[in-house]
Amino acid sequence: MDISGGMIVGESGGLLEVPDNFDGEFYEWAENEGLDCMPEHYDASPSRCYYGFTVPDIPVDEITSDWVSQIKKLAQEFERITGVKARLIGTQDVW
Repeated sequence: MDISGGMIVGESGGLLEVPDNFDGEFYEWAENEGLDCMPEHYDASPSRCYYGFTVPDIPVDEITSDWVSQIKKLAQEFERITGVKARLIGTQDVW
C-alpha cells in the first residue's frame, strides 16, 4: 500500500452517475472522460473515490490569479462532463 497527498478538482464518486448512453463500468467511463481518481482508502469502491482533475500542491504564498483561473476552468470542465459542481479537495491518494 502506498499513500501520497494531493488536491483534486472534482467530487466523490458516490455523487456521480455514468450516462445512460455509456455501456461499461463506472471507472471505464471516468477514464474515457480523462478524470483522475484518488481513493479515500486502500481498495476503495468507485463510490469511495474522488474523481476529477488532479492539481499539484502549492504553497499558499505562490497562489496567483492565474492559478485560481486554472482551477475554475477545471471546475467548469468537470461540471460539463458530469453535471455536478466541483470542489477543490485536498486528500490522500491511497493505492
